[in-house]
Amino acid sequence: MKPFAPSPANGNGADPVTLIVGDMERWSTRDRELPVLPGLSFVDVSDLTAELLAHHNPDIVMSPLVVRDADAVEIARVLGKLGFSGRYRVVADDIPNSDVIQGEVSAVAPYLDFAIISLPVGLFED
Repeated sequence: MKPFAPSPANGNGADPVTLIVGDMERWSTRDRELPVLPGLSFVDVSDLTAELLAHHNPDIVMSPLVVRDADAVEIARVLGKLGFSGRYRVVADDIPNSDVIQGEVSAVAPYLDFAIISLPVGLFED
C-alpha cells in the first residue's frame, strides 16, 4: 500500500473520503502537483486491496477510464471482488456509447453504484 496523499479513515463519517485510483508513477512525474486535502487520497491501481479499502473506508472511488493495463471494467471487477458496494465514478473525455461500459460494469460488479462523469474533450490536454 503506497498512498500518495493519505487521508484519515472515515471511521466517524464526519468528512467524506474520496479515493482516486490511477497511475501514481505517471502522475507524480508530471509538472503538476496532486492536491493534498483532508478526505482525498490518491493510490496506484496496483495497490487496490481489501486492506487499502478498509484503511480508507471511501465514500466514493474515482478513476480514469483507462489506467495502464486496467480499464474501468477491470477496476470495477476488483472493487466488487473486494466487497466494495459504494459509489464508483469514472472520469473520461467524451464517450460515444457509455451504455456499453455501464452494462459491462453491471455484469462484473452488480452492487456498485457506477456512473461515468463525462468531461469535454481536451479539457486536460497538455
